[in-house]
Amino acid sequence: MKKRQTTELKVYSHLKDALLARKIAPGTQLVEQIISQKMAVSRTPIRHALKRLEAEGLVQLIPNRGAFVVHPTREEIISFFELRKEIECLTVKYGLPKVRKSDMSKLYSFLEEEQETYTQKDLLKYVELNKQFHLFLAEISGNKFLIRYMDEMLTQSNVYLFLFDVFYHVEPGENVRFREHEEMVKAIENKDQQTLLELIDLHMKHSFDDLRLEENGYSSLESVLEESF
Repeated sequence: MKKRQTTELKVYSHLKDALLARKIAPGTQLVEQIISQKMAVSRTPIRHALKRLEAEGLVQLIPNRGAFVVHPTREEIISFFELRKEIECLTVKYGLPKVRKSDMSKLYSFLEEEQETYTQKDLLKYVELNKQFHLFLAEISGNKFLIRYMDEMLTQSNVYLFLFDVFYHVEPGENVRFREHEEMVKAIENKDQQTLLELIDLHMKHSFDDLRLEENGYSSLESVLEESF
């Protein structure tokens, strides 16, 4: 069992690293036979690895067809950001009145750590911090339904960040998104609801604009697997 888990982790980690590095194009079929041949592993750990990637929203398993890197349409992503903006606004309505001065240290800590992720080019850390930042008001609200829905929206948002965001190409001093986060923190501290809502609207627009949806610079599955095996 331990050997299977180790092999599964190896396959999972290698495929996920390739996806996060934008080496495999959205829509690419992750053919079990090719993975098996290139990595010299059996089909069972490959299937378990693909299920883990599916649970994270990065892979879609289609019956009788196989596993594919998720490939959302532009319209789907637009619809997502429109709905996410509405839920973010609800977090302001229910969470902002409950923010205490003692809560602000957590937000300022997020900002410090976020700045460091850009310096280190640490996408995984950034994605987690970004999720916690945007979940802050929902958690402060204490509304379990709002927390759940916001968490689900941010988990889906992470998939778009992994696949399409310009994170690796943004210099720390040129980061519009980070400056917007700073302004949002100030608005939260000042209990300035109107400014915060306006910032959220602008932030959602910029977040969508920062997604590189054009398909270029990708490699074939075979090429990616041959890089290390």
